Amino acid sequence: MNQINLQPGQKLRLGLNNGQNMYSSQVQDISKNGTILIDTPVYSGHLVPVRIGSIVQIIYFTKQGLFTFYAKVLNRFSGKLALLEIMPISSVERLQRRQYFRLEKVIPFTYTISGGEEDKVYKGLIQDISGGGLRCKVDKKLEVGTIINCVFTLDQEITVSGKVVRYEELLEKGYEIGLCYVDIDEKVREKIISYIFEEQRKSRQKGIE
Repeated sequence: MNQINLQPGQKLRLGLNNGQNMYSSQVQDISKNGTILIDTPVYSGHLVPVRIGSIVQIIYFTKQGLFTFYAKVLNRFSGKLALLEIMPISSVERLQRRQYFRLEKVIPFTYTISGGEEDKVYKGLIQDISGGGLRCKVDKKLEVGTIINCVFTLDQEITVSGKVVRYEELLEKGYEIGLCYVDIDEKVREKIISYIFEEQRKSRQKGIE
């Protein structure tokens, strides 16, 4: 089994029902025998019921990328903190970079051009977002290699820098560009990925309803 690179305090996503429902959690402790204590996820102010013996999917992010493994719920603890004790039962798999859970959603953003007129602010529309970059529509032609500083709002304001890796002139006015994040703070990337998971969970829930 590949090494699971988790640390106390690390954020993760917990998947139930074969990944149909994803929730936020956090590592509290890792024992010498390999079991992991994590927060019981909370949804709408209530603890999510997780049965002892159930199999859950764990997804987490490190500087090396996005990883996943499956674990069995061994125990539940209540008290000052509601915790789950889980034991990994599968090897760790690295999710492909393009598998960075891309979310198609139109999000307004503003940007400045690094190394140019950095006090001049332009507007654009994000077409889809992932933990690795953005696909955007802009009015200004931006050459490949150009770095822009972007500001947009998910459930909170996000500021990231991105390098233009491709651009395409649209039949209608403007350009479509692909951006790859540059020197992104991993905590910011984690916020983006968490937002994407939450939006995907909401979409699946609407489909069920």
